[in-house]
Order: sequence, then structure tokens, then C-alpha cells
Amino acid sequence: MRSHTWKPRLRRSSAPLYAAIVDALAADISAGKLRGGDRLPTHRDLANAVGASLGTITRAYAEAERRGLVRSQVGSGTFVNGLMDGDAYSPMLDRSRIDLGPTAAPILSGDLGHCALTAALANLSSRADLGALSGYQSHGGTAAQRAAGARWLGTTGVVASPEEITVCSGAQHATAILLSTLATTTGVLVEELTYPGALSAAQWLRLPTHPVEIDEAGLVPEALAQACRSSRAKVLYCTPTNHNPTTSIMPIERRRAIVAICREYGVTILENGALAPLVADAPPPLAALAPETTYYIGSLSKATVPALRVGFLRSPTEARHLLESAAAATVWSGSPLLAEIATQWINDGTAAAIRDARRREAAARQTIAAAMLKGTPYLAHPTAYFLWMRIPEHRRAMEVIEQAAAQNVLLGPAHLFAARAGSAPNALRVSLGAAKSCNELERGLSILAKLLDGSPTSPWSVMP
Repeated sequence: MRSHTWKPRLRRSSAPLYAAIVDALAADISAGKLRGGDRLPTHRDLANAVGASLGTITRAYAEAERRGLVRSQVGSGTFVNGLMDGDAYSPMLDRSRIDLGPTAAPILSGDLGHCALTAALANLSSRADLGALSGYQSHGGTAAQRAAGARWLGTTGVVASPEEITVCSGAQHATAILLSTLATTTGVLVEELTYPGALSAAQWLRLPTHPVEIDEAGLVPEALAQACRSSRAKVLYCTPTNHNPTTSIMPIERRRAIVAICREYGVTILENGALAPLVADAPPPLAALAPETTYYIGSLSKATVPALRVGFLRSPTEARHLLESAAAATVWSGSPLLAEIATQWINDGTAAAIRDARRREAAARQTIAAAMLKGTPYLAHPTAYFLWMRIPEHRRAMEVIEQAAAQNVLLGPAHLFAARAGSAPNALRVSLGAAKSCNELERGLSILAKLLDGSPTSPWSVMP
């Protein structure tokens, strides 16, 4: 335990001073400037340091404790929170291996997400209205939850009213109900490399998928137009921002071209924005360019904690009741407990604070990857949870994956993302977020680097 002469670095904002102090505290904890067990300044010392009243500091510390950032001990002071045992949990199903496969939020011992979830569960247990949260709720969420969903999607550039929001049990649930509601027997247009969950949902619904060529900027407009003509499909599923698996971000000119083609051929757009919160300055989403024909899928799982299985689906207003019927047919009612936590986190700023911490951790892991894989071409943006790596033609990606597995390192094979059966590129996706520590990530990437051939190759070449 150490005393800390902490002084918050307050950002300019319209938020009350106490909230700005809490945000600064969260940022310094996630950056490692404050550690679990650190004793914070007394109320009076912090009030003098920032020029605030004792009441403001008391409110700030109370809000920080409610979020799970700190704990107060009468007579001893206020201490930074932290999980007691760093080895007591792990996001890995097989802890004997270094998992560089799944798309996972970097989860560290005592991080903001876990502390906030601990506090949220404790707060729920003491609420007088817990009984009301123990039953079923409206199929598409309550008015308060839909309003929070609109606010969350607004952080990625989606302008939506609560009447346009359907609350779902995560982005995958939203994908399934959209495909079941909007797609016909003509099938679904998809990027030739795409999110495996969309492919599995289409397969489950017995919908044919029509792969569309992509390049470093995303969907190729000419290829999309040709696919629209040949397939006659009326639904397009795509990820313009933080594409999975390539991490590409579609430029605004390309987005406008895609929207124009979809309008010309009467194609409805399903825009996957689950990973978009990790990108700070992305171009406007397709939902902002063509709100009348775009359904936007947002989620909290990737940006906060995976256990928070709450998604928000933005649709044209007239479609919401149809989507609520689909939600009722699949899960009947989402979890009121999880939806309540999501709503509180969005409204009080916890969700945004955890998202910012996730961006910083992802950036730190990308920096590690750049150092460990120096000289090996790959695609990634600075705050992505993973990277996309093309393997030299004289090597087989599956060979590298098998050799890595023999050394207890798991990687993501390209065929999981290939919409065209039997034509997966000679590539692999390397997750940086699933490893339970930066040291473990370094060990896994070191093994991968030794397995890779040093021959030069282009980082972008989708088809072999």
C-alpha cells in the first residue's frame, strides 16, 4: 500500500466538475499511473489541489466508489480498487495455451471493466426494485434502455431516436433477427472475408451468401454492382469500420459509392458496428449516409466487457415492431439485469470510460505486435484488437497454425472468415486482446515470429 499525491488532469468538457474528476481517475487507473491499493489524497487535499469544494470531492469519490474504481475505509482513507487475485480468472478457456485466436477485449487483472462490473452487481443486489428486474421485460427493451441505446450509437456517428432502437441480446442476436426478417431466398450479399457469426447465422437460416470482392478500402463498388445484378439479393451485410478480419476502415468516398449502388438496386444495408467504438475518428457510418435503408448493429460487449451481452439495433422507425416480433420469437425477453447495467453505464459515462481504456490497451498491444513482428507485413489499425497477416506463398498458413499449436499458441485460420467455400486466402488473423497479459502476448508473438519466413510479401492480397 502506498500513499499517492494524485492530481487529476481535467479535460475541458460540459460535464460537472465531480464527473470530470472521476473520468480523470478512471483514465489514470487504466494507464497504470494508479494501482490497486494506492491511497488517494484526502478530500481536503484533493479539494485544494483542484480548487473545488469539499462537497464536490465527496461527490466525486462517492461516484468513483459506485463505479467500482475505489473503496473507502472509515478512518483510513480512499483506496484504488483492484481484484484481489490476478490468477483467479482468465478469459481463456484453455489456460495452458496462449490464445491469439478470438476477437476479445483485453481483460487485465483489476481493469476498469471488471471493477465496474463488480460494483454494478453489488449495487443491483441492494436495490429496492430488484424484483422488477427479475422478470420479463418488453421484447425490444424499455423506453429508458432504447434511449440509452440511441445515446451509445451516437458515439459512433449514428443519429437515432429511441423509437428507432431495438434492444437485443448482443450483436449476434441482432444479426440473426435482421437476416430472418429482411433476407429472402435470393440470399445475402457479404464481403468475401467477413465476420464468421454472420456466415453461421445465414447458414442456420438456410440463406445463400454471395461473396463480394474487397480490397484495402473495403467493398469494391464495381464488384458489388455486379453481384447485385447477378444474385438479385436485396440485403447486404458489411462492416465498414474496423472490418473483421482485416481491420480496414472504408474511406468516405467509398462509403458514398456503396450507398449509391444499394439505392440503385434497392438493397437494404445491415451495417455491423460492434467494433466501431474502438475507432476514435472513423468516417460517418452508412447509417448516417442512408438512414432510410440501413440497419445498424451496435453492441457493448467488444467495447466494455464480453459478459455484457447487450446490443442495440437501429432501424427505420416503421420496422421496429417487426424486429420486436423477431426478438420475441428468438429470446422472448433480453436480460433486464444486463440491460439495466448497460443503461446505467451509458448514462453515467462508465461505458465510455471503459471503451477509452480498451482503446489504450489495444494500442499498447499493437505497439508490442509492431516490435515483435518487425519486418513481417500485416494489416492493422492502431486500436484494433487483432491484425491480418498474409503468409508468403511458399508457406501454408495452416502449416504455421499447426506448428504454433504444437508450441501451445492458438491462431485464427483464414477459412473461418471466407464466404466463398474452398477459397480461403493464405493468411491468418492474430488476436492481440485474448492473451491475459502483455507478457503472455509477447511470448506468443515471439513464437509466431520464429515460425514465419522472412521473405517479403504484400500485406494485402485477399485471394490466392
